[in-house]
Amino acid sequence: MKKARLVFKNNTPFSLDFDDFYFNSNDGINESKYIYSEAFDWDENDEFIIAELGFGIGLNFFLTLQRFFKSKKAPKRLFYVSVEGFYIEKEELRLCYKKLGIYEEFKEYLEEFLLFYPKCKQGYYRFYFKNCFLDLIFDDVSVLKKLEFQADIWYLDGFAPRKNKAMFEQDLMPDLARLSKENAQILTFSASSFLQKNLKNYGFIVEKIRGFKKREMIRAKFQPKSQNCNKEAYFARVMQSIPNKKIAIIGAGICAATLAYELKLRDFEVSVFEKNSILNQGASGNESGILSSLILKPEVALGEFSQNALIEASRFYKKILNLNLNGVFEFAHTLAMEQRFLAQSQNILFKIEKNRAFLEDAGAISPKKIVADLFKLSEAKLYFNHEFTGFEYKNEKFILKFKNNSKKEDFAILIYAMGADTKDFLTYEEMKLSKVRGQVTHLKPFCDTQFALSSKAYICPAKDDLQVIGASYDRLNSNPLPQNSDDDENLKNIKEFLKGDEKLEIKGSKVGFRSYSSDRFAIIGAAYDENFYKQNYKALLWTKNKPQIPPQNIPNLYLNFAHGSRAFSTSVLAARYLCALINNEPLGIFKDFVSCIHPARFLIRKLKKGL
Repeated sequence: MKKARLVFKNNTPFSLDFDDFYFNSNDGINESKYIYSEAFDWDENDEFIIAELGFGIGLNFFLTLQRFFKSKKAPKRLFYVSVEGFYIEKEELRLCYKKLGIYEEFKEYLEEFLLFYPKCKQGYYRFYFKNCFLDLIFDDVSVLKKLEFQADIWYLDGFAPRKNKAMFEQDLMPDLARLSKENAQILTFSASSFLQKNLKNYGFIVEKIRGFKKREMIRAKFQPKSQNCNKEAYFARVMQSIPNKKIAIIGAGICAATLAYELKLRDFEVSVFEKNSILNQGASGNESGILSSLILKPEVALGEFSQNALIEASRFYKKILNLNLNGVFEFAHTLAMEQRFLAQSQNILFKIEKNRAFLEDAGAISPKKIVADLFKLSEAKLYFNHEFTGFEYKNEKFILKFKNNSKKEDFAILIYAMGADTKDFLTYEEMKLSKVRGQVTHLKPFCDTQFALSSKAYICPAKDDLQVIGASYDRLNSNPLPQNSDDDENLKNIKEFLKGDEKLEIKGSKVGFRSYSSDRFAIIGAAYDENFYKQNYKALLWTKNKPQIPPQNIPNLYLNFAHGSRAFSTSVLAARYLCALINNEPLGIFKDFVSCIHPARFLIRKLKKGL
């Protein structure tokens, strides 16, 4: 990730990378309002999407946010997706607003933004404001290929085309068109004939209008000539109509809690059904745990997803729950792990010294409290002692059946989030799932550490006269009761952290069952129609490089499970992604990851091999 080189000329930020001002040096706010934030009419729909190329110091966003909050006829929710290729340090951003004399005007929004401003690393970062989601993507403009949304408005706000040609190149136009709704508007300061030509070639109707303190600039409106061809249509989202905003979630762990909270932000009425008599009886109910990331070699998809999940979960919990995370020490205990650590030595997320890595975005957590707090904020209705047995689907609504012969009905959407139990309700041939038993051991405090330690096993910092270590891993054991042998195994696996003279006193144990897929990625997305997939994609061995027909799913049934031991991180991305599928929002993740988490991926891999 490149860092922006900027200086101030007449108290206005000037880019040394592009030899140009970030905006009009004399009247930047009015220029931004004229060209961008006040140059369009709101659509009074539930969702409105603005996409921007060139976040800069964020002035367009904050002016748009300001207008959104003040408008009486604004949409219910604003999604603002912005791409920025040059990272500006937090203190420099604040200084820009102070030098411009506008810090006090934007202080409330700016400081909230800076509080959760990420490190200098390429990635996809979401910020939460009231009824507004800012997705800030640090990367060059080619990242558009990895994004998926349908913009109502585009802000093209790079530096002048002659100095920043990449932002206006013809190669960019196919993705600009793909990511635009019909009648989407392009707003830009430029009147470049080069840009006009490129826009016209991809379905945009271009007009010239009066510019800000200059002769002219252009506006453009998207009128698609043809549909986009998708070679991986089998992973595409399918928008489905719903008769109401009632959603049922089966399971009451962290995946359900995070999802319920995100759905509440979109005005859904959520009901959660749990087979146990109280909350926190499953794997999400441990007294202490660790929020951390896998450390794999660079560009390994599972490792990249794990890193992204950690960063976003850390930022989410800090914002929504005011959680204090102070870091985790991860230790490489095999040669292969040491090689992975070495390969990630330049990664800003990992402070690595030999076989030890410090992850300052990670930390010890209280799983029970996080789940309970998220459910409280979600205002979801919690139904205990409701053991789900199946459903009927009539008149576009779900009727849920439970073991006590009771029924609940009138749900437009059903989501399976019951962790390891989900495998009992799915019959997909190629989806191989494991139900893994894990036992944590509760000890009287013995290790004086303010940081969580993770190696063959982990040690959480002591809390309330209790220190948690764990966890065992057993695919073949289904015993729900604690076993002494597992406590012994946990003690053995923390020996590297012991001096040898500690008195280890076991106070108790807890067993949980985790769900894993065969490729270790979670399973997140719409439940697909297996017969349709087998029939319509059976020739993928020969046609995989050709456009495919759109998929067919089981109406309004979604899956969210197989998160393994890292559900407290991956559940945040999962919740955003499922909301995007349900509500036709920006995905909240890079679309490269969709093929890694899609429920149909196992079948598609088999069909591509001609099996």
